Amino acid sequence: MQESFGFRNFRQFERTRREIKLPYDLLNDIRFRQLPDACKAHLICLLLLSARMNNLLPNSPVKLERLIGATEPLDLSAFADFVDFTAVERTSWQDRVANRRVPDSLRAAVLVRDGGRCRRCRRAIKLEMDHIVPVSKGGKTEESNLQTLCRRCNRAKSRKLVPRL
Repeated sequence: MQESFGFRNFRQFERTRREIKLPYDLLNDIRFRQLPDACKAHLICLLLLSARMNNLLPNSPVKLERLIGATEPLDLSAFADFVDFTAVERTSWQDRVANRRVPDSLRAAVLVRDGGRCRRCRRAIKLEMDHIVPVSKGGKTEESNLQTLCRRCNRAKSRKLVPRL
């Protein structure tokens, strides 16, 4: 028995660590509508929990019931018709570090785009690459999610979500 699992089709949902957007198709799906109300609530709670836990859920119905605050027994097989579950491999520390590292070509493109200055205070010294949406909150290492900040502004921001400038 696997110790954890996740939703195979989880990428279809737009999500942050605090919210998840359900596709309109799911809510109109006849199979979803035919589920008992408790199962619908369980499914939505599991999706929210998946967003919070990076799609790495414990493979124990008792633990899951406790995590989502279920008052009725959790039946994962009821969701098999329209949500695919998969065994999840934990990412290694090398993969996590590689996701944070900004390649030199991308770093140069962002620096040129920002005019070689901090986007907040316009200083041109001690510049660093900053993830606008932090990697810890689901942000990707891509040009649209990177900005140039000086060390002081970057430390002040920390892991907060800050609106784009």
